[in-house]
Amino acid sequence: MPQKLPNPTPPASDPSPRVTRLLGERLELVEDLWQTVLRSECPPEQAERLLRLKQLSEPAEAADAAAAIVQLIREMDLAEAIAAARAFSLYFQLVNILEQHIEEDSYLDSLKTLVEPVDTDPFLPALASQSDPATFRQLFERLRALNVPPAQLENLLRDLDLRLVFTAHPTEIVRHTVRHKQRRVANLIQKLEQDELLNSLERRSLRMQLEEEIRLWWRTDELHQFKPTVLDEVDYALHYFQQVLFDAMPQLRQRIRTALGVSYPDVEPPRDAFCTFGSWVGSDRDGNPSVTPEITWRTACYQRQLMLERYIKSVGELRDQLSISMQWSQVSPALLESLEMDRLRFPEIYEQRAARYRLEPYRLKLSYTLERLRLTHSRNQHLAEVGWESPWDGQGNSSQELHYSTVDEFRSDLELIQGSLEGTGLSCEALQHLISQAQIFAFCLASLDIRQESTRHSAALDELSRYLQLAVPYGEMDEQQRVTWLLSELQTRRPLIPVAASWSEATAETIAVFRMLQRLQQEFGQRICRTYVISMSHTVSDLLEVLLLAKEAGLVDPMAQMATLLVVPLFETVEDLQGAPEVMEQLFSQPFYRRLLTSNEANQPLQEVMLGYSDSNKDSGFLSSNWEIHKAQIALQAIAIGNGVALRIFHGRGGSVGRGGGPAYQAILAQPGGTLGGRIKITEQGEVLASKYSLPELALYNLETVTTAVLQNSLVSAPVDANPSWNSLMGRLAARSRDHYRALVHDNPDLVAFFQQVTPIEEISKLQISSRPARRKGGAKDLSSLRAIPWVFGWTQSRFLLPSWFGVGAALQDELEQDAQQLELLRLLYQRWPFFRMLISKVEMTLSKVDIDLAHHYVQALGRPENKEAFEQIFETIATEFALTRDLVLQISGHTRLLDGDPALQLSVDLRNRTIIPLGFLQVALLRRLRDQNRQPPMSEAIGSSEDGRTYSRSELLRGALLTINGIAAGMRNTG
Repeated sequence: MPQKLPNPTPPASDPSPRVTRLLGERLELVEDLWQTVLRSECPPEQAERLLRLKQLSEPAEAADAAAAIVQLIREMDLAEAIAAARAFSLYFQLVNILEQHIEEDSYLDSLKTLVEPVDTDPFLPALASQSDPATFRQLFERLRALNVPPAQLENLLRDLDLRLVFTAHPTEIVRHTVRHKQRRVANLIQKLEQDELLNSLERRSLRMQLEEEIRLWWRTDELHQFKPTVLDEVDYALHYFQQVLFDAMPQLRQRIRTALGVSYPDVEPPRDAFCTFGSWVGSDRDGNPSVTPEITWRTACYQRQLMLERYIKSVGELRDQLSISMQWSQVSPALLESLEMDRLRFPEIYEQRAARYRLEPYRLKLSYTLERLRLTHSRNQHLAEVGWESPWDGQGNSSQELHYSTVDEFRSDLELIQGSLEGTGLSCEALQHLISQAQIFAFCLASLDIRQESTRHSAALDELSRYLQLAVPYGEMDEQQRVTWLLSELQTRRPLIPVAASWSEATAETIAVFRMLQRLQQEFGQRICRTYVISMSHTVSDLLEVLLLAKEAGLVDPMAQMATLLVVPLFETVEDLQGAPEVMEQLFSQPFYRRLLTSNEANQPLQEVMLGYSDSNKDSGFLSSNWEIHKAQIALQAIAIGNGVALRIFHGRGGSVGRGGGPAYQAILAQPGGTLGGRIKITEQGEVLASKYSLPELALYNLETVTTAVLQNSLVSAPVDANPSWNSLMGRLAARSRDHYRALVHDNPDLVAFFQQVTPIEEISKLQISSRPARRKGGAKDLSSLRAIPWVFGWTQSRFLLPSWFGVGAALQDELEQDAQQLELLRLLYQRWPFFRMLISKVEMTLSKVDIDLAHHYVQALGRPENKEAFEQIFETIATEFALTRDLVLQISGHTRLLDGDPALQLSVDLRNRTIIPLGFLQVALLRRLRDQNRQPPMSEAIGSSEDGRTYSRSELLRGALLTINGIAAGMRNTG
């Protein structure tokens, strides 16, 4: 181990007084409420023991707290153990609400605060070292100070294209019902904390309401009563659109316009739909047999129903507002002409409304608009009922139909009203907001991305080729033969799939998906589903297979050489990431494929490529995964530029660091310079939706900082990623890290048993939180079959968090053993390379959440006797790597303690780390007894007692264990 060198930077100061004060004041309120509810809802002795359990987690009790906690848990019966799990889960969810409000308040303060000059590193390109989240106003003032030309900014804003894609795996561990209660509690806390004009009587009333709401919450079951269906998951995800995003998006548009007006008044703002949404919920069928063509169709209809209902409500409110009379205001001839056309199409509405609105043309026009929306809503309900296989009536293409066949027709009516108002010097903010919402959400709310695993398509084509009796069946062709045959079939009009043939269930389903997509685009327009993601993409044929199946459904026109579907490869493993550039180069070299690429606004072919963080991390570890993704982006961008193709990278980020998660702002800034160009697509995992989108200002903060990060990264003209010595160093670190990670995770024969026994992975699979199975295909209990989400979830629950850091310390130490002076270079990289700084910061954050002593308790208590020696060796390997990684990260960052560079986060993690300890010990006790129960007759209820007492069932024990999983997930603020 090299001698520790002096810190390159002094340790950060104490947490900001404001954050400390807010956390202290509001934590006092939360803890007081929590104690009050426990004392009112639990028997007196039980309540005091629960409060004592919480007290033992305080720093003052640290010396012998663990032993006291274990003893207290042993004295609990099952009912009290379950009460303890519920109590700590409630505590953490209240703390989460508190911290969300502090984040929201800090954001609102940042909007009012004057921008101060930022010290820049003279060795870095402008903007590259400025990694703190910035608002629009802060960024544009910074750009003005750096003399960024208005034309350069305007060109970037014109092409700005942000797409946030909501996913459902895992769905939120918290029930929808509990989310509603949390929202009510959050609103009451906000009223109590923010309104300084409340008198004592009003404060007392709010306090009583809070206690009442939390007591109702206490008596509500936190666990799902049934395994959610896919449509339940759709409802969960759309909750955030209904409650927050629909109204937040016009405000985002207004904020960017206002900020531009201050610093760049002559720059044209981006189009309203510069930020749009997608969804995998109801359309991601990779490994989820519950996502059928019918489910995807019903999801699209449900999304359109929500949008139409919001538009109907908004238009009704507009009709009340726009009471302008022709006696006192002019009206445009175009509007009057449209009213005459509407009179002929809707004589009943004219009869009903003409007398009332004879001199109020806007109200009359909006009455016709309302009727068309209602007719569209009725048609949508009918289509949801009859399904996607109902005959196409062609109405969606007829402008003579009374319903709105496209959102453009609806928006045209609104813009007609807006033009008439503006012609007389009037404006209407509510109308402008509605036009923006129609631009952003259309009638579909969010675009549905289809995702399927690559072998499903090749298996379908193999079955088809054998039915057609090809000389060489598709499954027996080599890659070149496949590409030649696929390209040949793609360019002929002749149908390939016989209509009357019967297929295996899997092949029939695969073919049906494409036919449903064609029907979906007919009815909803192309925007409802424009991309088809192929997971586990390895070769050129993986993409051509999808195009051929799409052609058979009418989504590819071989004569016009056009496609209404963009095929998106998902490169996931390290080998696939390394091979991705060659695959795309081969595809771009095919003239037919290039012509099929969807054109963007600049009339340039556009290719979307998805990079998977989850499986590459599970395959090779955190450092190797991130470096391979970084290199792949640079190589893919170079190939795209060389072939005249615009590239949009789709980042498959998870909620946790082990799956690519972490602060989005820093992650975007860490993308290789020159690879964004104002375009990015990112998954938003179900587990983080609440922390980002549950409150309006939180949602705006997330959306604004993601936008400013994309702008900032796109304007860094001199990339710092091209330094050969830095890249060489990272290559060595990634290779060594991968070797160390795989030696433990893939090559150690006892690791799978270790993971299954010392983490609650098997119990996690029994949580009713997702419609998708935890394991792939056959579900064999091995590492390869286990999905990345439960893999990360299990390590997080047992406080190892291993996938997010293991192998980093060993790689750094190997490098320093070769040359101790490399520590100075590593410190330099931390200061000057956003990518490397992001890596170290993520590892530092994850290490701060690791509790190696508690993790050891999991090993000792849950490992079976026959595995004791092997498991202790694995633990020692992990513990040694943890200490090594922590020490080296501190030396590189110059921090004295983990997270010294982010005092507010450090304060939050410290609070959670100490308070979550009782839940960990409680989880171990319940898991141990549950697993013992599975191997022998029912035992005494008294935990740790050898005396006979009331026996308890496996289901009761499982319930208790699942409640601890719930509580730890709330305390850690992520699952998988």
